Amino acid sequence: MDFYTIIFLALAVFIFLRLRSVLGQRTGSERSPYVTGSLLTLTAAALGAVFFDVGRANWYPALTTAASTTAAPTISGPARVIDGDTVVVAGTSVRLKGVDAAELGTARGENARRVMATLVTGQLTCHMTGEKTYGREVGYCTTANGTDINRAIIASGAALACPRYDDRYLPFEQATALAAQPRSFYCVKRF
Repeated sequence: MDFYTIIFLALAVFIFLRLRSVLGQRTGSERSPYVTGSLLTLTAAALGAVFFDVGRANWYPALTTAASTTAAPTISGPARVIDGDTVVVAGTSVRLKGVDAAELGTARGENARRVMATLVTGQLTCHMTGEKTYGREVGYCTTANGTDINRAIIASGAALACPRYDDRYLPFEQATALAAQPRSFYCVKRF
């Protein structure tokens, strides 16, 4: 049972007990025990339904979907940079696996895009994982001369590694980058 489930259960018990206390009080006119019992039963059923529905959900944003059982494709072609962790290759938007770049509109995000633009100057080959995140394919991309751009953007200090999804680039992360930019919550490795 995770932290959020425990908090939800505690809140549900508190609400249930509070309703029971409020509905159990008599105020001038007698309430039917059937009405009080019915309201408590409906409240308990609703809380139970919410708990079981929420309990099945992942408590963190749906960032990726599981890899398919079929072999993930490799795509190659002309590339353009969207931001520090997204490129478009042969018309396919690719989220770079294991990379945590700051968002555009921030100084670090704009810098990450500029650095990525120096790395991506022509054709890329991307080995897709079969995962998707926010409508983008997820993959590892290399330049025509074999440069792993996922690794290169992190090694340059313009982005951080994203160890929750892939920790292979963690050794290349720069201490100055980590000091300048906090790791995104979705990249923090959970136990």
